[in-house]
Amino acid sequence: MFLSPAIEAPRLPELRQNLKIMPGSADEYGAPRWLLYDGIRHRYFTLSEDAVMLLEQWQPGITVDEFIGHLDVAGIEFESEEITAFIDFLTQNNLILARNEAFIQRFYEQHISGKKSFWVWLLHNYLFIKIPLFKPDKWFDRWLVKLDWLFTTKVAALLIVMGLFGSLMVIRRWDEFSATFLHFFTTEGLMFYGLTLLLVKSVHELGHGFSAKRRGCRVSSMGIAFMMMFPVLYTDTTDAWKLGHRSERLRIVTAGVRAELYLAMIATFLWSILPSGVLSSVAFFIATTSWVTSVLVNISPFMRFDGYYAFSDLIGIENLQQRSFAMGSWKLRKMLWGLNDPQPEPFTRNRANLLIGYAWCVWVYRFFLFLGIALMVYQMFFKVLGILLFVVEIIWFIGLPIIKELAVWKERRKEFNFTRRRIASYTAVFAVLVGFVMHIQEHVYLPAVAIADQKQTIYPPDAGILESLYARHGDEVSEGDILAILRSDELDFELEKVQQQIEQINIKLSRSASSIEEKNLQAVNKQQLLRLQEAEKGLLRRINNLVIKAPFSGLVNTAEPLHEGRWVNPDKPLLTLSNNSELAVEGFVSEHQLASLQKGHPGVFMPHQGGGIRLPVEIENITLGAVYSLPYPELGSTYSGEIAIRQGEDGRLIPEEAHYRVYMTVKGDIPEEFHYRMPGTVTVEGDSQNWLMYHLEYIVATLVRESGF
Repeated sequence: MFLSPAIEAPRLPELRQNLKIMPGSADEYGAPRWLLYDGIRHRYFTLSEDAVMLLEQWQPGITVDEFIGHLDVAGIEFESEEITAFIDFLTQNNLILARNEAFIQRFYEQHISGKKSFWVWLLHNYLFIKIPLFKPDKWFDRWLVKLDWLFTTKVAALLIVMGLFGSLMVIRRWDEFSATFLHFFTTEGLMFYGLTLLLVKSVHELGHGFSAKRRGCRVSSMGIAFMMMFPVLYTDTTDAWKLGHRSERLRIVTAGVRAELYLAMIATFLWSILPSGVLSSVAFFIATTSWVTSVLVNISPFMRFDGYYAFSDLIGIENLQQRSFAMGSWKLRKMLWGLNDPQPEPFTRNRANLLIGYAWCVWVYRFFLFLGIALMVYQMFFKVLGILLFVVEIIWFIGLPIIKELAVWKERRKEFNFTRRRIASYTAVFAVLVGFVMHIQEHVYLPAVAIADQKQTIYPPDAGILESLYARHGDEVSEGDILAILRSDELDFELEKVQQQIEQINIKLSRSASSIEEKNLQAVNKQQLLRLQEAEKGLLRRINNLVIKAPFSGLVNTAEPLHEGRWVNPDKPLLTLSNNSELAVEGFVSEHQLASLQKGHPGVFMPHQGGGIRLPVEIENITLGAVYSLPYPELGSTYSGEIAIRQGEDGRLIPEEAHYRVYMTVKGDIPEEFHYRMPGTVTVEGDSQNWLMYHLEYIVATLVRESGF
């Protein structure tokens, strides 16, 4: 008979001698806490009062049962499971000395289990990779003495005043500011924005570093982080955990955002006072980049950037996302299936609702964020790699969390509790889904231009002076009415000169020829007379054309005020005459809305300028081919229009998405306020269609189109 060897009881390991315990900030309930600092790895661990009590009584080498007996003598009560869990915590975080084979084997297994292949590592980290480059602590010490004046309240107040002034000037010059932003939204502009982002992020990280040094913290390292393959600077301020007050950590966390905002205020102020040129453009790039990155990226509490850590410190909950996700999952399972699991943590009702709401918001935000990142990754790389990374993004970051949660539902489906209230909620959700599947009426909104069916821009036939003006802006004229009379001193001079030459030729011809030479000369004079007479007729015709008459009845429009005595030339239009008795409305429909429109569909045209004008229209025709270039610049995004466009090399405005012309006729009375060309929007009641199938077909069509090589 063989006896199995006795299993040795677990013993307390020996702690590393280079660990430090220091006071920490209180937890969310006000209980005191301590920090265990691992100087080799520059990591901090939060310890409760019970954990510190265990460390004070720690006796390496004895068994757990012996240690419990020792604690009983000291009047301290702990269960063996609690002691074992604490030993696991110390072991997993490499805070002990491996004095025997059991612990060495445990460390080895931990190392093997935590080791990832290169591809798995790349899958987890290709969106954000950190590479430390140098240790800047001494550099910060040296420069903090020189730049400490920048952190005074007077400087902050001055920067805020500059920012307010610059913001007011931007509001006053908003059209110029927004037009400048769209002007730089090109390949060259995006390159400059990328360079500016490097500068802005450098200032951001320096803000973290200087703020940490001013509070006595060590800046252990700085380096480059690649966010979606784009390099930015990063600063390690882990030492901020040793600060006893949460407000001090909050100041360090928000220092980067404050530095960016101050930089944005300075740049906005400079843009508002500098003349147009290189310096103004530089200030514009810095201002817009700083405002956008601060507001959209850094302040957001849903991403693990400054906004997240600031929000975590503000509400006093560490490991915010992990703990809120547990609360969110617990509440979701309870609402949907009635699972009566205990609450993950004993939070108050208000705090629990805060964490649950935060978790759900993060899930929705992450869904659209990762979907957007997947689309961006697809566009950044060549098609094969783009498709591969797109699929990886969708499966790994969106699909797997959903699949894991569905697996939990499947495993616990026997515990589901179907109450009347829950069944009613399911029915309501089902009714909404049925509504999506049913055919619904769709309103289609078309960017459009209403144009007078008969219009003509009138140019001066010759350069001259406006001698008399008979029609001004807004006047109605009839066909043949005189609009203006011009005078050209040059034409008058040429006519007088030609008439004098004709008179001289006539005098010569009146003489009788007595010799052969004189007869030949008379023949030349006759030819010259004919040429001068033709020139006279041409000049008289040009002078008569200086009397400008209306080619048809209509309304006079002038781009700028006209007055007698003004110099005009043929290169610049004098006025425009339009007949508004008939209008043609031309709209543009995108490819995915094309199937909703048919000939004869009614609609309403509303001009952008407002004024209560509403013109009933009817679709007359829809072109079969998409437009190559947009004929009306005012409808393009470059000019604040609704159609996204890009400018081709030949200057044409090319729509980013296929658009088709829609010709419409006006079916009502035309108001007097109407001008010969007015941009606006046409609202058309399109065909009813299956909402769900419509979007599925659009997605499938997009996938089929993008799958081609």
